[in-house]
Amino acid sequence: MIFDVINNRNPGFISNTLDKIKQPGTYSFLPGDTKFEFRENLKVKPKDWYYRTNKVEYTLNSDRFRTKEFKDIDWKNSIVLVGCSMTFGLGVTDEDTVAAHLQKNTGKNVVNLGQVGISNSLIAYNSYYLKENYPTPLAVVNIWTSMMRWWHISHKNLVSEYYSYDWSTDDVSSVFTKDEMLTQITNNILYMKMSNALWKDHPNHLQLSLHDYHMSDGYISIAAKVFPEVIQLKQSWVNCIDARDCCHWGRETTKKVAKLIASNLKL
Repeated sequence: MIFDVINNRNPGFISNTLDKIKQPGTYSFLPGDTKFEFRENLKVKPKDWYYRTNKVEYTLNSDRFRTKEFKDIDWKNSIVLVGCSMTFGLGVTDEDTVAAHLQKNTGKNVVNLGQVGISNSLIAYNSYYLKENYPTPLAVVNIWTSMMRWWHISHKNLVSEYYSYDWSTDDVSSVFTKDEMLTQITNNILYMKMSNALWKDHPNHLQLSLHDYHMSDGYISIAAKVFPEVIQLKQSWVNCIDARDCCHWGRETTKKVAKLIASNLKL
C-alpha cells in the first residue's frame, strides 16, 4: 500500500497485508491462512477437527475489508470495529467473526474494519481516517493488538509491519534492542492517545485489549495500564487460538468477545 502524505496521496484505510488482492469477492484462503498451512494442519489435527469438513469464506470489499462497500454503508446507524486480524477474523468464516456475532446480538449493522497484521498505531490511524472521512457511527470499538508491532514506510512509500518479538525464542532482545523496542511501544501509545482524544466525547466509544506484551510467565497488559477504561479480555480467551489457521480466535471465542462488547454498549 502506498502511503505518501507528503505529496498528499490519500491511502484510505490501511490494509497493507492484503495488498496483493486486487478484486472484491469471496476467497477460501488469504495470507496468514493459506492452503499450504491448512494442509499441514490436516496432518496433525484429530479426525473430528471442525475444519476438516467446514469451509472458511472471506468476503472482501474493494478496499480489502470484510464488510460492505464503504459507499453502501449507513455509517450513522452502524457499529464500527477497528482492529487487527483477530477483529478481521482470520481463520473463521464470514458468519463466525466478532462483527457477525455482534450484529446478531445487537440487531445493528456492524462494520468490520479489522485488518490482518496491523499495529496499534495503524489501528489508531484507521480510527482517525474513519473520524475524518465518514459520518459519526453509532458506536466505535477499538480492539487493540500487541504493543510489539510497529510499522515502517519504505523508500517506495510502501507500508510494512514489523514484529519486535521473536515468538520462537520468547525473547525481544534477539530481534531489536531495548531502546528500539521502548521507542516503538511509546509510538504505539501516543497514536492510541490521539485516537482516544478524537472519540472522547462519543458515548459509545469502547476499547478492548487483546494482549500487549507476552513474557514466559504470562501476559502484561500495557494498554490497560495506560488507559484505565480499556476492557481487558480474559487471558483464556487470548490463548484460545482454535481458528482454522491455529493462530487466531475460533468460533466460540468470537461469540464471547461479541457478547462482551454488546454488554458494554449503550444503544
